[in-house]
Amino acid sequence: MGGRHCWFVLLSVLSTLTSNALAQTPESLNVDREPGAEDCPDAATLSARITQIRGRADTPSRIGYDVSFSHTADTFTAVIHGGANSESQRVLEGRGLSCSALAQATAVTLALLFDSEVDSTPSDAPKPEPTLAPPAPAKVDHLLTEPILIAVRNRGPRVDGTFSLGVSGLVGVLRPLSPALTGELGLQVARWRMGIGVLWNPPQSLSLEPGTIHESVLAGTARSCLALTRANGFRFDVCTGLFAGVATADANGFTSNEHHVVRTWLAIPVELSLAQLSGPVGWEVSASALGSLVHEDFSIDHLGPAYQSPRVGGMLSLRIVGLVSL
Repeated sequence: MGGRHCWFVLLSVLSTLTSNALAQTPESLNVDREPGAEDCPDAATLSARITQIRGRADTPSRIGYDVSFSHTADTFTAVIHGGANSESQRVLEGRGLSCSALAQATAVTLALLFDSEVDSTPSDAPKPEPTLAPPAPAKVDHLLTEPILIAVRNRGPRVDGTFSLGVSGLVGVLRPLSPALTGELGLQVARWRMGIGVLWNPPQSLSLEPGTIHESVLAGTARSCLALTRANGFRFDVCTGLFAGVATADANGFTSNEHHVVRTWLAIPVELSLAQLSGPVGWEVSASALGSLVHEDFSIDHLGPAYQSPRVGGMLSLRIVGLVSL
């Protein structure tokens, strides 16, 4: 009998622990972590934090919550759906390099929500008789009416400084295809990006019997971009601006035209860009049409131009972009 009694006590303890562990199951709390938010807690970790804060593991009957963690640049966001008012949502945001502060705030918020709904759950006990005392004020569930911002963004749209370095291929400018280097400093505000920079096309050697012409382009650039769509740190932009600089040429091996020539070069880009700018370092790929406003081909007397450029050229670019929150 003593052995059976011990087994009965052991099974009772295990049953109690199991019921407490299952009181807050994935059915009552579902957690989704988007790319970049893997540092945020999963359902089991978040449930353990909530239990520790509340001091108990029971949850409201038939009440479920969905929590979605996301990360853009230096901001972590948690969106809480569900509860008694399933159409409402609560948004928490934390700025920093880790999700730890937001994870604790999310656990505290869910603990308050759980306690609020447990307190509002109807009891099976008989209701007391009405008295002459004034009724208690109705309990207002305000926990899901307005979002909480850990870092309140009441100072206007977010502004990021940007800097980029890249390589490009110029099409139909000095020759059918030539390499170039680009650099840019700018600002990013909501859907807008603006920047000024530099474009350098190293000297290109073009043969024109009996000699050679060495041509290059150095220009300042100004770009303005508008995001047509943004999702999960990616943005698809349309851009335009102005490229203004000089094209230079040196002729060698000719009996005449043996001097250095500098001419103005102006072009308007119309650009489509795909960029990933969700972290301190991102990237951008773009394709541009370059409409020449001022560009005169270099030519040799009695021989003509070494390359006759079209009125509309192009540029393909790959840039590495750094972001600094301002």
